[in-house]
Amino acid sequence: MVDRSIDHPLTPKRRWFLKTALAIGAVGASLGGLVYWHRGVSNGKLTEHGRDVFRGLAIGFVGPMLPKGKAERDAILEGHLQHLEVFLNGMPNVLQIEISAIAGLLGNMPTRRMLTGLGPNWTSASDEEIAQAIETMRMNPLPTTRLTYQVVRAVTCMAFFSNSAHWKIAGYPGPIEI
Repeated sequence: MVDRSIDHPLTPKRRWFLKTALAIGAVGASLGGLVYWHRGVSNGKLTEHGRDVFRGLAIGFVGPMLPKGKAERDAILEGHLQHLEVFLNGMPNVLQIEISAIAGLLGNMPTRRMLTGLGPNWTSASDEEIAQAIETMRMNPLPTTRLTYQVVRAVTCMAFFSNSAHWKIAGYPGPIEI
C-alpha cells in the first residue's frame, strides 16, 4: 500500500518535476516560435509587425514634436520608418538580429503584455496607452525590461533625429557653417 500522506506539493516527485519542466519548455518554445514568426526585420526590411512596433514607439518617444494634423503626422511617421530601415541596414548583423527579436517581442500580444502591459497592437492603441506602455518598460523592476526600453528608445531616437528632414520639427536649425 502506498502512503499518500507523503504526496505533497512541497515535496515534489520526479514525475511532477518532469511534467512541470515539459510544460515550461512547451510554453517557452511556443513564445520563442511566435517571436521568430513575428520578428521585426526580415531580409533588411521592416515586417508588418516591425512597422507596427516602431511606428508606435515613434509616437511614444517623439509624438509631442509631431504635427497635430493626421496627414502630416502619418507622412512623417512613414518617412521615419523608411529611414529606420536604412538605419538598421547600416548596423552589424548581430545588432539587426537583436533588434528584430526585440521588435518581435513587442509585436506579439503575450510578450508585449508581459513587457509593457499594452493589450491592443501598437497601431490601435491611443497615444496615452502607448505612453503608459513605454513608462511601464522604463520603470520595470526587471533589468532586462529596462534594457529593452533603452534599446528601443536609442534606436528610435537615433533614426528619427539623424534624418535631416526632422530637424526643423525638433527645433534644430541645422549645423552652423564655419
